[in-house]
Amino acid sequence: MVRAVSYPYPMGARLDVTSGFGKISADGQEENVRMRSLTGQTRYVMVAAMFVLVGVLALGGCAKKNVMSSTEGAGKTQAGTTEGGPSGSGGSLGESGSAPLQGFSKSPPEEAVKPPTPPMVAKADQGEIAARQAREAAQRRLTDIYFAYDKWALSSEGMKNLAQSAEVLKQNPAAKILIEGHCDERGSREYNMVLGEKRAQEARRYLESLGVKNPVTVTSYGKERPVCTEPEESCYWKNRRAHLVLEGER
Repeated sequence: MVRAVSYPYPMGARLDVTSGFGKISADGQEENVRMRSLTGQTRYVMVAAMFVLVGVLALGGCAKKNVMSSTEGAGKTQAGTTEGGPSGSGGSLGESGSAPLQGFSKSPPEEAVKPPTPPMVAKADQGEIAARQAREAAQRRLTDIYFAYDKWALSSEGMKNLAQSAEVLKQNPAAKILIEGHCDERGSREYNMVLGEKRAQEARRYLESLGVKNPVTVTSYGKERPVCTEPEESCYWKNRRAHLVLEGER
């Protein structure tokens, strides 16, 4: 049995299928563009929100670190103040934060300035000083003996001077004596060296004859050590001599 099919369009009419699909296609493209635009805006909003969230977290971490550092510093300061108290009892600062330390004074009494202590002189040094002073005094009492030109024999004046020197040496029996023989500039060096030694030897023999027991040494300087350099007899006479020197007084 065949049923009759009815069509919504009248027979003979053309169905414009193309126009319908074109309309649907245009609407779909517009919707796609709108969706892409919304998706891009949402993406920008999400990225911005992420940056804001990261910044907030970073600031929160820094603030937390600063708070912890301040807390630790305050704790250490308090612990140091407590431990610094005398006998571990704990110390406390006043409102100004500068409480006086126990056992100390802000204005200690001034100490009196003491004069420097003079250096102590050892007994050995004092003995040496006394001995040196005695030698100096004895040396001043010893007199030179003068000789005639080209002679080594003692004159009466020379013997008198040696007698005075002998008394000084007897008062200082431990003192060692050196007798120097000197000449004037006339004559050769070798000749005057021998002449000077003869004069020193003559003075030593006379002292020994007077009872002097001191150790005696003789030497000659010839014309090498004049006391006067003028080329005249009064100067030559001063250079022709025997000179007595106590040990340590040269």
